[in-house]
Amino acid sequence: MVIPSICRFMGSRPTIEGCDIVLVGVPYDGTSSFRSGSRFGPREIRAYSDEGMEDFSFYCNRGLDEIAFYDIGDLPLMVGNPGLMVREVKKSALELMVGNPDVAQTAPEAHRTAYELTLTNRRLLSIGGEHLITYPLFLAMKEVYPDFTIIQLDAHADLRERYAGDHLSHSSVMKLCLQEGLKKLVQFGIRSGTRDEYKLRQQDHRIIPAKSIAEIDAALKDGELVYLSVDLDFFDPAYLPGTGTPEAGGNTFADYLDILRLLKTKKVQLIGADIVELAPDIDQTKASTVFAAKVVRETLLTMG
Repeated sequence: MVIPSICRFMGSRPTIEGCDIVLVGVPYDGTSSFRSGSRFGPREIRAYSDEGMEDFSFYCNRGLDEIAFYDIGDLPLMVGNPGLMVREVKKSALELMVGNPDVAQTAPEAHRTAYELTLTNRRLLSIGGEHLITYPLFLAMKEVYPDFTIIQLDAHADLRERYAGDHLSHSSVMKLCLQEGLKKLVQFGIRSGTRDEYKLRQQDHRIIPAKSIAEIDAALKDGELVYLSVDLDFFDPAYLPGTGTPEAGGNTFADYLDILRLLKTKKVQLIGADIVELAPDIDQTKASTVFAAKVVRETLLTMG
């Protein structure tokens, strides 16, 4: 199912046994619309963590050695055919969370035990790859958790009906999730989109267009089930230029840390997360890769 990486992310346990967090690379960028290369993101993030990053975080006074996570490597995906990618990623995610993807085809009552085990075991932190990978991850999560909230940190609304004639696009990923039953989408950092996307954000009651971290706080209930999706163009391109579709303006690393602290304070159940759209070869200084690796570290520490 997965191809072992040349190196694992710093702090990974040697085996998956006993690990309740699985780090998995999803190296797909087949619908990138401006600058491609995010399929190399997982590889470069791991390489930097192995060579130049501390496992200890000053921000939360914890180290990765305190987190039971396993880096399983990258899914073996071909560039192209987004429909095939969606099927393969959904299947692989279910295998990692539940153990047997065929279980998800039975009635919920028949695999209630699998649901309950998943709540305390094997949550996924996925590294992209482009943002379309969130769609099959959402579909897999929905088989296990029938109702949860997505928090989308992003420069773009990703609510288009189609892009370049195809509805399977990184520009449509959140629209796809809404069409498949997502009941609550909290968007923060959005600063670009079409007129139709702007209208949809104002009219669809399922979408909460937060304008501040305080508004994210107000949108969440204590203990709520949350899936976190981080498009790295959420951050100001002055800090992270190595992304496929950079957008002027944006947020800081400190803002992201504040959001992670909020999730801890609210005691939400972070059932999974993805970090997408690092195109490492665009930024030859490697500063973007360094930034992204530390986003991964802090996210792992929050999930643990």
